Amino acid sequence: MPDETALQQAQDQLNALLEAARSGQIIPVRLPGQIETIAELLKSAQKEHAQALDEAASKAGPADMDAYMQDEAYFVGHAVHELRTPMTSIRGYTDMLGSMGELNDMQKQFMGVIKTNIKRMEGLLADVSYMNKIRKDTLKIEKKMDLFKNIAMRVEKNMETVAEELGRTLIFETPDGLPLLMTDGDMLALAIGKFVENGLRYYEGDEGKVTVSASADGNTLVIKITDNGIGISEDDLAQLGTIYFRADHDVVRQYKGSGLGIPIAYGLVKKLGGTYDVMSTVDEGTTFTIRLEGMS
Repeated sequence: MPDETALQQAQDQLNALLEAARSGQIIPVRLPGQIETIAELLKSAQKEHAQALDEAASKAGPADMDAYMQDEAYFVGHAVHELRTPMTSIRGYTDMLGSMGELNDMQKQFMGVIKTNIKRMEGLLADVSYMNKIRKDTLKIEKKMDLFKNIAMRVEKNMETVAEELGRTLIFETPDGLPLLMTDGDMLALAIGKFVENGLRYYEGDEGKVTVSASADGNTLVIKITDNGIGISEDDLAQLGTIYFRADHDVVRQYKGSGLGIPIAYGLVKKLGGTYDVMSTVDEGTTFTIRLEGMS
């Protein structure tokens, strides 16, 4: 099995926080930093697993590799579950602390930072879980008849808070007469959401905008996610989709991302039987295009 050091450290620190919550010994001013440390340990653990998997792939035969991937998928899935359990309890205790009376301005600020870090940690755990399932081909895809208009509404609901927090404009253009889909609407909405979030975050200025548009090319649904952000250089485009890759740009580095969003989106589109491509111009923006065959 891969080295479990970073993952075990994350688990130990979460367990310590949970015990502190149970005994009323949480120190609010320290909690944001503690959660941040756990998030970084989790990212390190996932990188260790990815490196170990790559090393195993170069050495093992097909049968050995299949067995290794099954073991590794089980381990990461189990680890994510074990980390989510105390995080849920910590979030509950934090909500309880916030309702125990009037808070002063400093306490409100601490609670806001704590909740932001918990939300980020939960998002990271979800991303690690999705990436693990995509890489090991264990992600469940449940296809059913769906309209893109319904899927777009899910994306809008999931992303509107992010757009508001960042002060960005999010536009959806979904005309009538689009091809009917046989797909997993939740997974498609998740993939589009990853592209949308990428566009919302990486912008300099006060007029950031992301547009999700759809059109029909015969019986093919064409979805475009266009932003007017910082764009992506040719060198970075060549690495886009690589797990943990993040561009070396000040705007990108100011957000504590995991480098899993675009790889997850690409993996989901492929699992759904679609194709994707990207066009980008530095300082002008980026367009991701998804193509999915409609029902015959």
